[in-house]
Amino acid sequence: MTTIDKLDIGIYIQYARRTNMIEQITQQYHLDQASSIPPQIQVLDSYPKLSEMDLLLGVVVQNPWALFYPPPQFRYQRRSPFGFFRVAPSLGSFEEEEENQRQFDDTECETEEEEREKKTLKKCFEQIKKINNWISFIVGRVGQFLQG
Repeated sequence: MTTIDKLDIGIYIQYARRTNMIEQITQQYHLDQASSIPPQIQVLDSYPKLSEMDLLLGVVVQNPWALFYPPPQFRYQRRSPFGFFRVAPSLGSFEEEEENQRQFDDTECETEEEEREKKTLKKCFEQIKKINNWISFIVGRVGQFLQG
């Protein structure tokens, strides 16, 4: 049976070194004075970063396979997601979209694969139209809220 008096002296030396290192870090970073910092001080960083607590605690098991930084002028853009009334404004105006829809419906398919692609694109355009309706409904309600 091992007792404390039979342990190797190296353990005590390691403990003393670690205690000394902690004291040095506390002095170097002035951690004993951290409680005197007013809570009103706030540092705002607009670049998204991985949560430091997750990294420290080891909650994030996998590294992200892709990490992109925002464009250089991103912080100066203050646009609301409700400032747009359409999901894909590059499709043109509503009239152009309807004209393209008619042309798309009139297009003949030669193979079965083209027919499946046409059905898929048709469902996609229907979903875009549905999302545009949702956005216009939300923007309308926001306008009502701001008026009232």
